[in-house]
Amino acid sequence: MVTVLRCGTLFEASGAEPVHDALVVVDGGRIASVGPAAQTPVPADADEVDLRAYFVLPGLVDAHSHVSIDPGRGDQTGQMRAPIARRALWATEYLRRDLLAGTTTLRVMAEEEFLDFEVREAIAAGTIAGPRLLCAGRGITASNGHARAGAGFDGPDAIRKAVRENFAAGATHVKLFTTGGVSTPGSTLQASGYAREEIRAAVDEAERVGAYAAAHAHGGPGLRWALEEGVSTIEHGALATDEDVELMLRRSAWLICTFSVLFHPTGIEQGDAHVAAIMDKVRWARQVVNTNFPRILQSGVQFAVGTDSMHGLMAYELETLVRLGVSPAQALLAATRSGAAACRVLDRTGTLEAGKDADLIAVRGDPLQDITALRAVAFVMRGGTIVTQPSGAGQQSDSAVAAGVA
Repeated sequence: MVTVLRCGTLFEASGAEPVHDALVVVDGGRIASVGPAAQTPVPADADEVDLRAYFVLPGLVDAHSHVSIDPGRGDQTGQMRAPIARRALWATEYLRRDLLAGTTTLRVMAEEEFLDFEVREAIAAGTIAGPRLLCAGRGITASNGHARAGAGFDGPDAIRKAVRENFAAGATHVKLFTTGGVSTPGSTLQASGYAREEIRAAVDEAERVGAYAAAHAHGGPGLRWALEEGVSTIEHGALATDEDVELMLRRSAWLICTFSVLFHPTGIEQGDAHVAAIMDKVRWARQVVNTNFPRILQSGVQFAVGTDSMHGLMAYELETLVRLGVSPAQALLAATRSGAAACRVLDRTGTLEAGKDADLIAVRGDPLQDITALRAVAFVMRGGTIVTQPSGAGQQSDSAVAAGVA
């Protein structure tokens, strides 16, 4: 079936200027053609969706999240230890929330018991609704490391075995915890959880199968060693120094910004408000990010964004980028083209170009003028399937999401 989307304004995220009065022709789940309405042929039997009152852009890429965690509930590590059936039910609601807010691709940055692989299959089968998932499987953390919910992996040999098991089960990347984190009492954001040779073992095993490693790393030796040993993406990076940023630039590494878990009132602030040690780190980390990130984001480093389990809040991530000095256009690219590039799926999604998956969203306002327009997503298409759309825009209704998206 061929579907034609008539767009008021089209932001392709390909480097071109926005196009007014544009068409996107979708055939078999992929984009067949894109361009000005006057120059883009329309098949005679195509179904049409009227989005002339909307700003259309690629589906959002959440480059860092989890499927079964909600920071607002508190004790995130404890949530990862809950029975798997309970976590699967949580995931069903969280991912539906992500999809309706415009996220069509989501990179999962660790789940226990390979839950993310099972959820990925359920989404692909149309059993539940959700974004396309890129999955890490179990997080690789030390026995005394941040976010240890299940097994810890110590020493190069144990790490190699764990990474191989993750890839055998269906992982697309490796997630390492190389520093402490805000939500783990007793850990610090500077100390390294792993020695250099342990980090190298994980990177080596990922590269051996044509994949890559991502590192939870706020600063200090854990961040520097991760970069020096070949990690491709740095998650969070709150304490990155000028020297660290220079190393990211030299190594062509990506920085994945995760602001809402730290700043949004329904994040750690809500869930762990009663834990003084955590809240002290939250307040301190906020000051550090507000001071450091304007400089980091203007350095030329490659960056994308992730909600870190703040489901449905990609808009807040982009608003924070703008608050920290990024232009709205750069913020949109961070959530589309750059996110896809960081996650190594730019050949499939992230821009609106012929041959790519038909992942699109539409909003009523113009986010290039007011980034908060992304708070209200009116239309979502994932892989050519309409998930939700404004009433009267076409033949399919909001009920499509209730049945799942294949």
